[in-house]
Amino acid sequence: MTNSVCRICEGNTVETLIDFGDQPIVNDLLSSRDEEYSTYPFRLGFCVKCGFLQLIDTINPEILYKNYFTVSSWKNQPHVQRLIGVIEDISGLNQKDKILEIGCNDGSFLEQLRVQGYSNVYGIEPTKDSFELAVSKKLVVNHSFFTNETSRNYYEKNIFDLVVTRQVLEHITDLDDFLEGIDFVLNEEGTLVIEIPDSNANINSLDYGLWEEHVNYFTLDTLKTLLQKHFFNVIHYEVTLFSGKALTVFCQKIKHKQRKEIFLNDISSINKFKNDWPVFKENLMNFLDSRDRPIAMYGCGARSSNFLNFTGAAKKVDFYIDDQVEKQNLYVPGENLKIKPWNEKYCNDYYMLLGVNTENEYKVIKKRRFAPNKFSSVLPPSQNLPEFWKNMLYD
Repeated sequence: MTNSVCRICEGNTVETLIDFGDQPIVNDLLSSRDEEYSTYPFRLGFCVKCGFLQLIDTINPEILYKNYFTVSSWKNQPHVQRLIGVIEDISGLNQKDKILEIGCNDGSFLEQLRVQGYSNVYGIEPTKDSFELAVSKKLVVNHSFFTNETSRNYYEKNIFDLVVTRQVLEHITDLDDFLEGIDFVLNEEGTLVIEIPDSNANINSLDYGLWEEHVNYFTLDTLKTLLQKHFFNVIHYEVTLFSGKALTVFCQKIKHKQRKEIFLNDISSINKFKNDWPVFKENLMNFLDSRDRPIAMYGCGARSSNFLNFTGAAKKVDFYIDDQVEKQNLYVPGENLKIKPWNEKYCNDYYMLLGVNTENEYKVIKKRRFAPNKFSSVLPPSQNLPEFWKNMLYD
């Protein structure tokens, strides 16, 4: 098979690590079980030169991002206050400084900055539904994808003291163009803050719940490689629990620009991730078959939906349960499972797979009074993963 070009090092060095087959876009929920939908190839690639994990086949952003699966205000984000505090400590930000959030979603983060006294806050957001919510909050937001070109169309050179982009970089197909746009708008003494999913967590936890919108799967090392390529230096980083694990890096421009050599990191964990995939699927099916009652998935998000579709476990599940009313009574493409509201009888009648993120997991367990041994999590990190999963991790 011909290798693909790496989005970081640009070598023709990307090999297929795992082929998940043709898959639907899980955020395009269906209004009926019989509604037709498109599928797209989903191949996870690995660059043998720089170690970067990435999707080989990308979907047109105009298809993916017309609207969004989950707006920011639907998510519990307990780390935001600390994030703002760390930004202030590292950057010396004052309340008159100009701030840009790229991919501001519904404006929740900008709104929090404004509550804390920051008046010069701006956003840019491509999805229609999130953009309209942000504008309804009286925020100044441009409705567009952020590119090198749009950075010049909308903003002056070096105009911003802080650029923040949270849970965005993993979606970007042209990383060089995106970083060039940031370099244009950020002043020479400014701070760049990037929050992304920490893909080390996927690899080390055998977490195969990937997402077609996430075309890039960064680790700290591969993110540093990209940033150094564009003359940004990571001065601090943190990992926190959010939608799995989130990696946040705080960067400044490198004044004495010099290219650093690209090196390949230890690939033993990557090989384990690849080799354990067929074993994992078989163990999962055996685990589900051994349950003493029908199975439901509590939590219909991108990770849980793709987990069921990729592994084939959707055939073993009767339906999803989700507390978000906007999703209820719709269907998830794949096995076209219905999304239902919670009903107390489910506690006794069904074995629950928990498709909720770690920061919410015990809140749900206590709220719904799930009995021990009647539920398991499918989203690492979690103490409630099935025993076979733990054995594979720690063997």
